[in-house]
Amino acid sequence: MEKKKIGLIFNINGPYRITRQAMSNTIERSNVDKKDMFYSAYKFLETGKGNPTERILKAYLKNLDSLNVEITQIKDTISQANSPIFVWTKPEYVSEDLKEIKTKYNLDYLFIVDGQFGIEFEKAGVFNGDKRTNIFLNNAFINLETNEVVSNFNVGNISNIKKKNILSPPNFPNIEKSMNDLLNDKVLPEIERKIKRKIVIP
Repeated sequence: MEKKKIGLIFNINGPYRITRQAMSNTIERSNVDKKDMFYSAYKFLETGKGNPTERILKAYLKNLDSLNVEITQIKDTISQANSPIFVWTKPEYVSEDLKEIKTKYNLDYLFIVDGQFGIEFEKAGVFNGDKRTNIFLNNAFINLETNEVVSNFNVGNISNIKKKNILSPPNFPNIEKSMNDLLNDKVLPEIERKIKRKIVIP
């Protein structure tokens, strides 16, 4: 039997400065400013061992591979027909783009992972609360026969950063440990669980 063909668009951006208001639990994301006292820590997350992108991508490839499919990594961008402001809104994609990708790569399915990572700062009124590493990934699995989003789900979590000597360049051990814990204990197992549960290939 011929293996089904899946295209994977993997797009993770970061590191961002993420601010969580403790009272309202609202989250704001901003780009990092050079004057930010955590600037060198962001640089470590961008360029150093702290960058989670490769490890996340590997986890997706490994878990998709276990579905016995043929995977093609794709760099093309797909326009969203709606921009879901609320994360629980099902994304819709422009069908012309989907048709084009289906033909170009000869695919049965498309899996789009859109994510971000960064350092989260909790604000409780005038006080600065905990600092955490943060990863959030939006996932959409599309059947290219029908252009329907057959499954969409989020993967994401946070992990506290130990406060003592939080900024100790050049290796930022606390931030590295927090990112490793976040990946190994939370995000990577969740990717595995959700792919097993949510991605069904008939």
